[in-house]
Amino acid sequence: MLRRNSLPVIKLSLILFIIGMGCWSCTPEKPSSPPLFELLDSTQTGIDFRNDLAFDREFNIYKYRNFYNGGGVAIGDINNDGLPDIYFTANLKKNKLYLNKGDFKFEDISVSAGVEGNRAWSTGVTMADVNADGLLDIYVCNSGDVQGDNKQNELFINNGDLTFTESAEAYGLADPGFTTHASFFDYDHDGDLDVYILNNSYQAIGSFDLRRNERPKRDALGGDKLLQNQDGKFVDVSQEAGIYGSIIGFGLGVTVGDVNSDGWDDIYVSNDFFERDYLYINNQNGTFKESLTDQMESISGASMGADMADVNNDASNDIFVTEMLPNDYKRLKTVTTFEDWNRYQYGVKNGYYHQFTRNSFQSNNGNNTFSEVGRFAGVEATDWSWGALIFDMDNDGFKDLYVANGIYQDLTDQDYLQYASSEEIVKSMVTEEKVNYEKLIEIIPSNPIANFAYKNTGGLKFEDRSAEFGLNQKSFSNGSAYGDLDNDGDLDLVVNNVNMPSFVYRNSASASPESNYIRLVLKGGEKNKFAIGSKIYVTSGKTTYYIENQPVRGFQSSMDPRPFLGLNSSADVNIKVVWPLGDVTVLNSVPVNRTVTIDYNTAMKEAQVPSNTNSTTTFSRVNTVPNYLHKENEFSDFDLDRSLFMMKSTGGPKMSIGDVNNDGLDDIYIGGSRDTEGTILIATQNGYKPTSQAAFQKDKISEDTESVIFDADGDGDLDLYVCSGGIEYSENSSALNDRLYFNDGKGNFTLSNQMLPETKRFISSATVVSGDIDGDGDIDLFVGEGSKPLKNGIPGDGFILENDGKGNFTDITAASAPGLKVIGIITSSLFQDVDGDGDLDLVMVGEYMGIEIFENQNGKFTKKSPQNLSDAKGWWNKIKAADLDGDGDIDFIVGNHGLNSRFKASAEQPIALFVKDFDNNGLVDPILASYHADGEAYPYGLRHNLIDQIKSLKKVLPDYKSFENASVQDIFGVKALSDAIEAKVTQLASVVLINQGNFNFTIAQLPAQVQMAPIYAIGTGDFDKDGDIDLIMGGNLYGVKPEIGRFDAGRGVYLKNDGKGNFEAQPFGQGFFVDGEVRDILVFKNSIMVARNQDSLAIFQY
Repeated sequence: MLRRNSLPVIKLSLILFIIGMGCWSCTPEKPSSPPLFELLDSTQTGIDFRNDLAFDREFNIYKYRNFYNGGGVAIGDINNDGLPDIYFTANLKKNKLYLNKGDFKFEDISVSAGVEGNRAWSTGVTMADVNADGLLDIYVCNSGDVQGDNKQNELFINNGDLTFTESAEAYGLADPGFTTHASFFDYDHDGDLDVYILNNSYQAIGSFDLRRNERPKRDALGGDKLLQNQDGKFVDVSQEAGIYGSIIGFGLGVTVGDVNSDGWDDIYVSNDFFERDYLYINNQNGTFKESLTDQMESISGASMGADMADVNNDASNDIFVTEMLPNDYKRLKTVTTFEDWNRYQYGVKNGYYHQFTRNSFQSNNGNNTFSEVGRFAGVEATDWSWGALIFDMDNDGFKDLYVANGIYQDLTDQDYLQYASSEEIVKSMVTEEKVNYEKLIEIIPSNPIANFAYKNTGGLKFEDRSAEFGLNQKSFSNGSAYGDLDNDGDLDLVVNNVNMPSFVYRNSASASPESNYIRLVLKGGEKNKFAIGSKIYVTSGKTTYYIENQPVRGFQSSMDPRPFLGLNSSADVNIKVVWPLGDVTVLNSVPVNRTVTIDYNTAMKEAQVPSNTNSTTTFSRVNTVPNYLHKENEFSDFDLDRSLFMMKSTGGPKMSIGDVNNDGLDDIYIGGSRDTEGTILIATQNGYKPTSQAAFQKDKISEDTESVIFDADGDGDLDLYVCSGGIEYSENSSALNDRLYFNDGKGNFTLSNQMLPETKRFISSATVVSGDIDGDGDIDLFVGEGSKPLKNGIPGDGFILENDGKGNFTDITAASAPGLKVIGIITSSLFQDVDGDGDLDLVMVGEYMGIEIFENQNGKFTKKSPQNLSDAKGWWNKIKAADLDGDGDIDFIVGNHGLNSRFKASAEQPIALFVKDFDNNGLVDPILASYHADGEAYPYGLRHNLIDQIKSLKKVLPDYKSFENASVQDIFGVKALSDAIEAKVTQLASVVLINQGNFNFTIAQLPAQVQMAPIYAIGTGDFDKDGDIDLIMGGNLYGVKPEIGRFDAGRGVYLKNDGKGNFEAQPFGQGFFVDGEVRDILVFKNSIMVARNQDSLAIFQY
């Protein structure tokens, strides 16, 4: 397949023209100790399979886009001797079946067995007992575009004597489409195996009009198919079952499993190119509902292989999908392009959803939603990836992750594309509408890439252990499968490679005394002898391990159909098997480290207990909410400032609370976006009534960034201060003037004519807090400057505004708090008595800032931040105060960018923003970079992005090769950087600060669930009524460039306090579950109000 984002960068039309002419358009370092897996030589195993591919003028990567997609692997015991055998598919050569003779010795019986295949191009393979005779049959998928070949899939029925009979036509399985793979399962619970056939569109990519909705239209020739087993004959029921089968289906992966724990198998389909993936939820009546956009917020772009398994031992299936984002920095800089913001929005507008160039890891929330946590897990980038397998490699009770990757000839190499697109090369390659394919293809780079093995360390975190596990041989790998080939109690691995020998790995995990496992052999019902679709729960102590018997996984491959679980203990276990039709077998106190055979005849019907999930819910959502919808104005920060990776204009709405009409009920002001005035929700006995006011309407040009309701003029009613900010205006625009509205006592507001917070210039304000800082009985203000328009990275000021008691404010910063000058890009602030001396100190956070504390000494503010807080440079969004450990002083909760991000930062390897007008055009050029282990900073932007921003860099970076190792210093030079601002980020996690007294704090990272998205809103309260302060939090940011990918995994978090300031996230948020871009949370009178960008309000009670 071609990377979908590579084509737009080609300036001339050679590549598109050539594709249109077709009918489709080293040895690794050895670890210090013996590796977990040993790569066995063909002389040891007898397996000499190679998937060799040679191209010619008529059939090559330009005429058939999937030319190097490779073949698959199937593992299964074809002769029931207890030893798993292996089948490989080849593309142009013959397929091969190897009989396991024991002790890792295999015999090629392909010819005598009659299973080499008669089609020109094979792809996926599945071992399944299609005719329910207790013997594994072999279903081979065929594709390609070889002249004279009809591409029909082949079914080799096992004769029981090591021979097979090809019978696809007789069974209705001779599908003629461009088939990638097939999965057999009992979708309708009638006891026999049906099949989902995954096809790949034959139409050239460049021929589609993305504005046309082709998805509902069935393609008679190709398109995915669901075939129902009707008395041994497979019949197409796709349309009535609700399965898409259109011309835009570019299926590369099909994964079956129960994603919603209702006992019925669902389907996940990975689609390449522009079409989004599909998630089919089984309706339990023979039909499916395609529900991906209801359950997932974002997905992989050019999706390839996938697997579905319980990664975090919560008995719910998670989903991992591979894509093509390079892990290696050099490859990232030389083979990668990304959609720009406008192209991404175009795709979303036309129904292709939020797709991004990276692997996706969908963590199952257990309530019909998923959160994409691949960047948090550290598995988002594995290069040109195919097979993805989730299995316990080291038998420690956590399922690990294996990714097979590589492409033999890499058409995404940017220098190749530039070269092949040059006018001179076009003329030499194309003559009289004929293309010299041999010459064109020979110069495509072929760089083998190491496969990836990630160890699951718990808590949804993975570590790359490819070298330690012995799985980092550089290769061009595609399909892969696991199975215990020598029955020694661990899972071995087999990999199908292009133009090189296949890999057969022997796992030595069972030799470790810490290794434990349980393997099951399931004897199923009459029509499903291998019990495909069974669900197995193995309980050891407090941990329950979960696995489903679904052999088809990864890419074009199927696994040993004997369920296998690694365990973290040698203690006896309890086993529960839920058979495909819902019957249950339970075995208690079963010794481990052995194979357990369980027969369906032991099953009993299990009484269905109604779900009682909500009986202990702390929060309940209120269905009746105010008739309010936040409307964000249409504006692209990236059009204004191309250096930005994340939008700054979607930070609202923020709320403030107070009784503005003196009726004894608290009202709420909700800030407006540009061209939409702010709204006051007037509280009544029956809820809230949204109201607007003439004063607000006159000022709707301003963007409200924060507000505070307080008595400014000392007349006994509550007035309103609103910050005006954002980057959508010129620094000279009066729309940036903050607004102070005086209340007439009845809730009617009039604008003060004061210029605030400063009288000499307009300020893009981001935060305001009120308090009597000088003890004179009136309320003063602090206002913090946020991002400056067109000056990303330039630090701003803080302002102390003194009240004369009548609502007239004077900037006294120079005299009372000179340390607030150019302090940073402030985002959130508080007045709190940090040291317990009876006056209000000042605390603030911001972008590229530490957590800063200013001590109030008789109205004068002096910086008092301890070193650990000042050094914690973050992209901080929000700070909240509460006594978290019950010791009587004030602690803090601070919301940060989070850890589910491509951005990574530490004190040793910080993020850096270099700010200067490098090209002397009057505009600053912020260059975002990250420090690597060599001590150099390297830009996040790609070569063409930097050249678009600074044209002169084309001379410095003449090609992509020159860019692959270029540091910021290499690109700009020491002299140019000497007077540049360098702002750093060392901390991205959201944290709590526990007050130790005397302005000293310990920093504690909040649980993983908090780190899944940027935190913009924090609520505190004793929600569970146990006497301590708990936390609720929300966030997300959708306005993010595609190369970074939007941050959408936050679904609301409820953290329960143990009374000592330690927090534990609660499942399903105990009812506090809210999606969208959360921007503010108000907690009042056992109620919670959540404000979301471009969305309605969410209200909860507790």
